Amino acid sequence: MKVIAQTSALQEALALAGSIVVARSPKPVLQCIKLVAEGDTLTLMATDQEVGCRYLLTSVKVEEPGEALIPADRLSGIVREAGSDEALTIETDGETVMVTGAGSRFKLYGYDPAEYPSVGEFSDGADFEIPSAVLGDMITKTVFATAKAHSHYAISGVLWEAEGTALQLVATDGHRLAQARGSLSAPATEAKSAIVPAKLMSMLQRSNRGDERLEIKIAGSQIFVRTMRMTLVSSLVQGNFPKYEDVIPTGSTATATIPTTEFQHRVRQAALLTNEESRGVQLSFAPGVVKISGRGPETGEAEAECAIGYSGDEMQIGFNPAFVIDAMKVIDTDEIALDLSASNKPALIRSGSDFLYVIMPVDLG
Repeated sequence: MKVIAQTSALQEALALAGSIVVARSPKPVLQCIKLVAEGDTLTLMATDQEVGCRYLLTSVKVEEPGEALIPADRLSGIVREAGSDEALTIETDGETVMVTGAGSRFKLYGYDPAEYPSVGEFSDGADFEIPSAVLGDMITKTVFATAKAHSHYAISGVLWEAEGTALQLVATDGHRLAQARGSLSAPATEAKSAIVPAKLMSMLQRSNRGDERLEIKIAGSQIFVRTMRMTLVSSLVQGNFPKYEDVIPTGSTATATIPTTEFQHRVRQAALLTNEESRGVQLSFAPGVVKISGRGPETGEAEAECAIGYSGDEMQIGFNPAFVIDAMKVIDTDEIALDLSASNKPALIRSGSDFLYVIMPVDLG
């Protein structure tokens, strides 16, 4: 194999493909990137055997077709240190790989490309299509609410539900729930539901280009996402996602209209003197104002207030401040609506018509 490629193109491809590669593995080949040069295309492949990537580079010159299997960290380091306008020549001699740039030459010891696991390919037609910018925004508004521990594996991923011209994403960790909706650019051929792992969601965020269209296919236990430059494939999370519809509150008795940025700021202030023993902040709602207070047995007390619109009886409720702040970070409207029913029942935060967030109260004693 002999191929000449621009450093900038290789850097972008390796940033995505390299994020899949495992740092430690009993199988050294899983710490590698596979390169396949044929025709006028260089394909970079990576997999951890759960998530895989095929990244196509067409702005290359293939002088000799072939394959190479190279340690990802070594190749990434070489490409990272090359000049952005520099062209690199990658050439193989058996399992040895030479990388030559302007004023530099590297000799890498690789592996037999035949030993590398297969990376699934997108076949047949897509189940639905969605603009990259739309899906990226939906991922931002949901993935943060997934469970970080795998005690209940299904909630470590994000539920995708596609039907007609709409896609809905839902994430929960048992203490809060985030739901985002978006419009498809090509409607679903049939209703589809799948639990997508957070790792793939993060990769889709990282690779997001607002002007791209994503083709999605859910087949068996895998999901495929394709653009003109790449294909991502991942195993789906197995298990039953909670019946989230039962968690979303209905029939609120009070509603507050709150400025998003100021509310986030005031919650941060009230949380400054909380500690591990007193993780909650108390919100006291009254017409025209919400008072937010936090305290720690050994640190002191803090109080902040925020002007709001409010209808309903006065009410006090406690929340984990981190859960409130997480939601405020991803909301892109100037105001939120907060629906309340009782101090011991979940609250509902709404932003526009396409995002809602359920947050469980905490007992402040």
